[in-house]
Amino acid sequence: MRKLLVVLVVLGLALVGADRLAHALATDEAEQRLVTEGLTEPSVRVGGFPFLTQLLSRDFAEVEVDARSLVRDAGRAEDVTATARDVHVQRGREVTVGELSARGVVPYDEVLRRVDLPGLRVVPTADGQVRLRRDVTVLGQTLTVTATARVEARGERLRVVPTAFELVDGAAVDDQLASLLVDRFAFSYALRDLPDGVTVRRIVPTDEGFAVEVSGRDVSFSDLPG
Repeated sequence: MRKLLVVLVVLGLALVGADRLAHALATDEAEQRLVTEGLTEPSVRVGGFPFLTQLLSRDFAEVEVDARSLVRDAGRAEDVTATARDVHVQRGREVTVGELSARGVVPYDEVLRRVDLPGLRVVPTADGQVRLRRDVTVLGQTLTVTATARVEARGERLRVVPTAFELVDGAAVDDQLASLLVDRFAFSYALRDLPDGVTVRRIVPTDEGFAVEVSGRDVSFSDLPG
């Protein structure tokens, strides 16, 4: 009986070792492919045990991905994290995800480069808004203006809408001047490449940029590489 128990223990350890090896090989391959897709220093983790059973069935309980950055033609994001649950890999190049949540920080300089507002500076405030500052020419006068603005998500766009203006020299901003300043400070940034079924849930200004949180259910990815 003792020998039988020893054999069972050794067999169990061997199976665990094989499972971990398969997990390491698969996640390493996934990380290499993510690099070709524009992710920097990606890390892939697959939850659930045993891994081999999930691999053979092409059904994964949970997949987590972290990356230092994501750079594509559509834009740039830092500190990218994503969690996918109930993942099914079909035979071909399509993946379906039962539940997806992701987060990334879009740097302020990336947003300002896209919206073409030269000289605009963006600083987050403690109440979840942003403080804007820019030199503008209005009615022949060059003014240094600061503005308080709210940040909102509209569909697949990040919008910054000014709500109050101040002049740095202390002069008052009347309604007429404020109406002329709105278009000099308001901007909208498209959050590109979001798959169908994924929506922007929350946008929070941080010291590094706009932290964008997205989520979705029954999300399908097709035409994936490899």
